[in-house]
Amino acid sequence: MHKLIIQLLLKYDVLKVIPMQESFFKVSSLTKKVKLSPELIQLNYAKLSPIANPTILSYKEDNVIYLWFVQKQKLHEKILIPESFLIYKALRNRQKGVFVFETVPKQIYVLKEKRLQAAFTTYESANTASISIIKDEYDLKDLEVLDVNEHKKLLENELERLTVKELFTFMQFKMDKENLKKFFVQKLTYPIVSLLFIYMIVTYAQGYFMQKKEDALTQEYQTLKTKNSNVKNAIRKHNREVEKLEKFFKTEFEPIDPLKITYDLYKIITPKDKATVSFFSVTNGIVKIKIKTKDDAIKYLKRFNAIAYLTDIVIDNTFKQRDGYKIHTFTMKLKAENE
Repeated sequence: MHKLIIQLLLKYDVLKVIPMQESFFKVSSLTKKVKLSPELIQLNYAKLSPIANPTILSYKEDNVIYLWFVQKQKLHEKILIPESFLIYKALRNRQKGVFVFETVPKQIYVLKEKRLQAAFTTYESANTASISIIKDEYDLKDLEVLDVNEHKKLLENELERLTVKELFTFMQFKMDKENLKKFFVQKLTYPIVSLLFIYMIVTYAQGYFMQKKEDALTQEYQTLKTKNSNVKNAIRKHNREVEKLEKFFKTEFEPIDPLKITYDLYKIITPKDKATVSFFSVTNGIVKIKIKTKDDAIKYLKRFNAIAYLTDIVIDNTFKQRDGYKIHTFTMKLKAENE
């Protein structure tokens, strides 16, 4: 069906392929994603043309725009497809290299990273010197020479593969009420052309709105992905802070069973000792204990030192009472498990 449509468009002179020697090709980079109207393209790029007051055919691809400058056409309702655009599409999968077609005139295409860098014709022989200059200019090594039959085959194949979107891209009149009315009146003698055009409009409209829907969904997905990424980053940051805090507490304040501490500390006083614990507390890993006894403090200091999880044990002071008892105050730290 698609092949038949292209054939009929060609037959009834709606679709025209612009020979390469009748156009001047330029490629330009786009710094950001913008929508370029024909008027804006004319305003920005007409100065690049060697042809006075040209018709500009354009095709956007990612961050580049391909431009073909041609003489003003008498019939503006045509769909004008540059020949070099079709050949470029056929060569694109070969990625890079210099391609020379032995047509009359000879056609030379320069591709790099699947992008068309240059396209021009010459009536002179494509001698080794000129090809070497081109290869050096574009930093390329590969050269492929193709004959007329290969060129014809590639051109015919790509014509059949033209999409409705590409046809509308190269259409030379606006899709408004007056232009459509004028077109249908002019082509009324060929009803099939009008039917084909209606089919193209419907197909294009379907593709356009589907693309808009896809773009909207893609944007929504990217927004949600960004938000999800922010949440994930916040969770990761929170987890890192928790890990740091846990590590800090594990290092500095590793909990020890309070019953064990109480049991071990009270156990340093034996039944033979005439001594009692008058005060005991554990705060932030610091143990403070007061022992009432008639013995010297050093006796109990040695016993505290024998407990593995105690460190920095000191005798704060000793207070002697009138009844002959002494109150020794000891402070010490609880060791973390990894110390």
